[in-house]
Amino acid sequence: MNDDLRLKAFLEEVASRLIGSAEGVEVSVHDGRRATRFEIHAPAEARGQLIGKEGMTIRSIRTLTSISGHKNRRRFEIEIPG
Repeated sequence: MNDDLRLKAFLEEVASRLIGSAEGVEVSVHDGRRATRFEIHAPAEARGQLIGKEGMTIRSIRTLTSISGHKNRRRFEIEIPG
């Protein structure tokens, strides 16, 4: 399993646990020139739980993924499309 698939599975697991249900949670991967972008798609009413108070939760998720990217000399971006 390559790094992108591992990170995708990790993000799906984290998002579904934060929301309390895996239903409606999907992570898509987009390879770009400068970075690999992961989009976490979740129901509208659950996006607030992913973002967290003052953005602390999504910031923490981004920190974890950037550590993984730094280790592998890659850049990852995490987005929650609205």
